[in-house]
Amino acid sequence: MKEIKTFLPEELIDELSTQAKQKGINRSQLIRERLLQSPSRSSFTTDDFHNTVNKVRRRSSFGLDRRQAESLVATVVNEFFGPKHA
Repeated sequence: MKEIKTFLPEELIDELSTQAKQKGINRSQLIRERLLQSPSRSSFTTDDFHNTVNKVRRRSSFGLDRRQAESLVATVVNEFFGPKHA
């Protein structure tokens, strides 16, 4: 295997560590499993959508109103989880 380094937010690292511990595997293995999973339409819930909208607004220092952030998030979600174009 080849090593790849990346920077992640502390809260994400903590969440990954907790999930890995619950599964009884190391964090690196959990990350590899996640990267190999194909995205599932059902894995992104409405709660995930609203949480992501709030995160986008915070990251933009609330420079986007809710409608703009929702449109942005919906576009990205559709690109990742929507039907594939020919």
